[in-house]
Amino acid sequence: MRNNCNWEVIDNFQSYSEFKRFIDWIESQIAEGIAVEVPVKELYAVAGLTERWFQCLSSKCVWRLVYPDGPFHGYWGAVT
Repeated sequence: MRNNCNWEVIDNFQSYSEFKRFIDWIESQIAEGIAVEVPVKELYAVAGLTERWFQCLSSKCVWRLVYPDGPFHGYWGAVT
């Protein structure tokens, strides 16, 4: 799925270093005023997984980042 922010779904991160690069990238999106972090309203999966939500300011789309926690490899995708 693409949007005005050119974000694409990541069904699972291939490695910790890929996930770390993603965190650096989303933090840069915030620093550049492209996105903001918003409160999580409904968990993606089971309780206990770390989850953060981000809104693309140009499209108002909200996306979720679910942190990897083996054997789950994480997720990045649109909330709605």
